[in-house]
Amino acid sequence: MAKSIKKNFLYNLTYQLLLLVSPLVVTPYLTRVLGPDNVGLYSYANSIVSYFLLVAVLGTATYGQRAISYVQEDAEGRSRAFWEVFFLRLLTSFATLLFYLVYAFVFSGGARRVVCLILAINILNVAFDVSWFLQGMEEFGKTVLNSAICRLVGILFIFLFVKTADDLPVYIASLSVSTILGSLTMWIYLPKYLVRVKGIRPFRDLKTVFQLFLPSIAVQIYTVLDKSMIGWFSPEGDFSENGFYEEAEKIVKIALTAVTALGIVMIPRISHTYKAGDTEKVRRYMYQSYRYVFMMGVPIMFGFLAISSVLSPVYFGPGYERCEILMPVLSAILLFIGLSNVTGMQYFVPTGRQNVLTVTVVIGATVNFAANLLLIPFFHSLGASIGTVVAEFCVALSGFVYLHKTRQFPLKPIFLGSVKYFLAGGVMFAVLFVVKRFLPAAVWSLCLLIGTGIAVYFAALLLMRDSFLYEILGKASGMLRKKRAPSAGTEENGKKEDEKEKNDGANR
Repeated sequence: MAKSIKKNFLYNLTYQLLLLVSPLVVTPYLTRVLGPDNVGLYSYANSIVSYFLLVAVLGTATYGQRAISYVQEDAEGRSRAFWEVFFLRLLTSFATLLFYLVYAFVFSGGARRVVCLILAINILNVAFDVSWFLQGMEEFGKTVLNSAICRLVGILFIFLFVKTADDLPVYIASLSVSTILGSLTMWIYLPKYLVRVKGIRPFRDLKTVFQLFLPSIAVQIYTVLDKSMIGWFSPEGDFSENGFYEEAEKIVKIALTAVTALGIVMIPRISHTYKAGDTEKVRRYMYQSYRYVFMMGVPIMFGFLAISSVLSPVYFGPGYERCEILMPVLSAILLFIGLSNVTGMQYFVPTGRQNVLTVTVVIGATVNFAANLLLIPFFHSLGASIGTVVAEFCVALSGFVYLHKTRQFPLKPIFLGSVKYFLAGGVMFAVLFVVKRFLPAAVWSLCLLIGTGIAVYFAALLLMRDSFLYEILGKASGMLRKKRAPSAGTEENGKKEDEKEKNDGANR
């Protein structure tokens, strides 16, 4: 049941582009309608519900995807794995929902309580979300279609019904309801893959689930706790600093989807390949993923450094001037998260080294908590931004230290392959820095700067004859020209693709 990495990558990239475009379209409207304080209230409340979501998921998303990828071709095996994970998620999500409702009624009031109760839908969604199963089967096209339709409906709902600052509950409801609808519609695909099985044991591999849950706790500390701490250290009822941090981080995280797009489709492929014992192919996949992160992450990071002073007033509008400082600081996480994602999620988890992943994220969480405690009381959103960057750097570094110490594979090719991207990114930054000085803060100026940056960066790579870019362009050109055979030949095509990738890797 071999699936095409290129096709799955394009499916996932399409969805990631939708995830990128939809906030890009909606955010400028919402920042002006809702204002920093309401945006901050949502950010703070969402950070609290994230802790409950963490417990509800309990590491089952990664575990379930990996478990299904191991038994893709065994109908009984994948059916048993599905029902075991599903019933476990059902139990944890409903138990967590009860505790969350207690929190919402006891520890929140007024507008905060309304927001918290609407966000409870996200916990309920955990029970019915089966995207982990379809991803484990490498059926990314199906998840993309459903999620895209529901997200577009949610966007339409926002523009139709969110008109004033008082419509914050309507905005949050549109996000939560569209999410759970997307999860429910994915169930129509399941009968094709599942058969009747007996002997379901939801707690059979609970130890592994908890092993994957532990790094999730640490990740949550340095990805969500900063928003909570900004709210705790801000004056009572003032959520504006949360609003600044939320929007600056959001725009950087939107860009991050382009950097990590390949990783999502590589996890089940690497898991399947490692299970088959082909460690050499796993190594080739890893080098490709690292190079992709550098190729995409470097120019976006330099882009934020160059044009944030134009991006912030044009995109967010008046009142968000602090974002001009926050975005360049946060842009460094594009590389650090991208690299640690490859090391952790694409190598440690598929190869059964989730305990190592736990150690790396615990290091990051510890550093982040300490940095937040020192910086947030004095610098608020800027302190949280610095703490996030330092934490992500420590996670990426600790992962590389483990790979080097245990000699999993040589690290030198990873960093040597990044030199051209930094050179091209530097050229792009210099051009944008000069051009920006002659342009006003306007939409057309922002579009011109982005287009110029993309053109200069990739032109520089073409002039330096970057082999990875030429390979991608060659494959894309071949896919456009080639008339694909009917789906009956999927397995044969997958084998040919694997053989071609092996030959390409040997040539490189």
